[in-house]
Amino acid sequence: LNYSYRGHNKATTMESTTKGSSSTASATHLAIVATATLSSAYVIQTLLRKYDTRKKLRLMAEEAVQRRDDKVHKVLEIIASKTQQHDDACCYSALETREGIIRGNISAVDNIIQSVRRCVLYGRKDGQGVNAITEEFYDEGYGEAVKIMSLLKKEANEEVLLSGKLLLGVPISVKDCVAVKGALQTGGLQCRTGEEHRSAEDSLIVHILRQAGAIPICRGNVSQVMMMPESSNNIWGTTLNPWDLDRTPGGSSGGEGALVATKCIPLAVGTDIGGSIRIPATYCGVVGFKPTPSRLSMEGSMRPRKDNRFGMAITIPAVCGPIARCVDDCALFMRAACVPDLFQADPYVPPIPFDDKIYAKKEKGLRIGYFVSDGWFDPCQAQKRAMDETISALEDAGHVCIPFHPPTNGWDTYGLYVALNAAEGNMRGFTEALEGEALIPHYNTLYAASNLPNFLRPLVSLMLDERRASLVKAASYGGISVYDFWQRSADLIELRKKWTQAYQNAQVDAIIHPALPLPAVQHGISGDLTSAFSYMMLSNLLLWPSGVVPVTTIREDEAYYSLVDLPKNQRDSFARLANKVMEGSAGLPLSVAVLTSSFQDEKCLQVMKVIEDLAQFAAEPTAYLQPKKTKK
Repeated sequence: LNYSYRGHNKATTMESTTKGSSSTASATHLAIVATATLSSAYVIQTLLRKYDTRKKLRLMAEEAVQRRDDKVHKVLEIIASKTQQHDDACCYSALETREGIIRGNISAVDNIIQSVRRCVLYGRKDGQGVNAITEEFYDEGYGEAVKIMSLLKKEANEEVLLSGKLLLGVPISVKDCVAVKGALQTGGLQCRTGEEHRSAEDSLIVHILRQAGAIPICRGNVSQVMMMPESSNNIWGTTLNPWDLDRTPGGSSGGEGALVATKCIPLAVGTDIGGSIRIPATYCGVVGFKPTPSRLSMEGSMRPRKDNRFGMAITIPAVCGPIARCVDDCALFMRAACVPDLFQADPYVPPIPFDDKIYAKKEKGLRIGYFVSDGWFDPCQAQKRAMDETISALEDAGHVCIPFHPPTNGWDTYGLYVALNAAEGNMRGFTEALEGEALIPHYNTLYAASNLPNFLRPLVSLMLDERRASLVKAASYGGISVYDFWQRSADLIELRKKWTQAYQNAQVDAIIHPALPLPAVQHGISGDLTSAFSYMMLSNLLLWPSGVVPVTTIREDEAYYSLVDLPKNQRDSFARLANKVMEGSAGLPLSVAVLTSSFQDEKCLQVMKVIEDLAQFAAEPTAYLQPKKTKK
């Protein structure tokens, strides 16, 4: 009986245990189902919220574009009523415009009408346009021109000549990010297209240029978040290169470069933090100048970050500067901008007027250093020829050209530029600035690299070629520590010291080098080829002035990029992509860059002028004049 009882008790216990286990399993199952359901609901809710946000942003951007397109420009009626059209070939430089208006040879009104007409024909998206314009102020510009004509009737021309109106009647375009009263500052961000983002007043630089007589008539397109060497975004679309519509005009001041190249305007206001003035100028075959950063004011220019907070600007500051068809116009811009009113309004700008004596000085025997490669990205054969021809022309003109040995190479400079800009990790500043908008595909490679987990970086680096591996190592998921950022900042200080010492030891007036190793790239490629812009970023790291001057075009037999001639550590995917860029590149422009030490802006422009006079570059784009091909 006792045994039977124990057996019964044991059976009862096992049954209870089984029931308990079953209950526990059921509870666990329910918990898993509940968790999965909640997780799914959260994911769905997040996706719906993201979808709603992007839809609202898209609609807001579409409304901004519609408002632009619906704007009535009465001056277009005047243009339509004119039976005799202006000669397209007669598009004056800024200097010619000003002098012609003062002397009575050019009508300020007729000149504005001519610029507006070309903007409508070639600057817009519709028709033959290269889609370079984001906003238009044609009636306002026409009104300013009428006032100028009235002024000239009341005052003697000599008085106007001496009044400081250095840009009298000159039509200009202003980059999207630089404030113009009544205009948006989008930075290529959909979240900045609401009416509340219209500027209540001009930026300081635009105010100063207006005082000098300049007439803003339009704004140029930019890249999304303004950190891509193309000009494409989800608001205004993609800007085309006037030399080849399948290629980009560069960025982020690409709209300005395209407008100057198509002769819509003679002078444009751009900004530069990594080549954003000089890349478009190079790609579009015009002149671009990046001043010493503190030489001009950035007051009133937006920062393409959330709440306009962009701390990196103190380490690598942006600067505004001119894009024009000739060096004289860039010098004229600087002369008009570096004035007492600017110095008084912005105490952080040193009161250094433009020294025209240095710029205008005709001297032989300039001592010019040069280097042909930065050791990181060798230039194509055509660009090497451009350098050789420029050096030969300088020497034939009586100047002394000596090899300059850079104290650092592109591996150092480009790697440091990437490390500083990627210090926050995961492109956090970019994505926060978007406020829910999707990054355009151009950023895909950079975004994937920035979000690669740190534990995978060493392994991935082993699988990549040397150049790409170095860039993977330069960034860090989640950002770097404050200590590591100070170390990179110390590297930057050391870089500047080395270059200053090398420049002084060489006793040169300027340094020339390839503006870029490649011509304008096809649309969408730049995100995978940012390494090719190392030459541009050097002057931004150094805080030195730099400018680019077109000198030649690519010949039919030069439309290639030879991997065989490259150092072994450059025979990689970048080089293969570079070869793709060179396909069909015959006829595209190439430029030479001029570099001088800080605050030697006048000397930099002087050497640019010397090169311009010797090169006698006369080629002009024609692709934008051809009827666009319609896609079937």
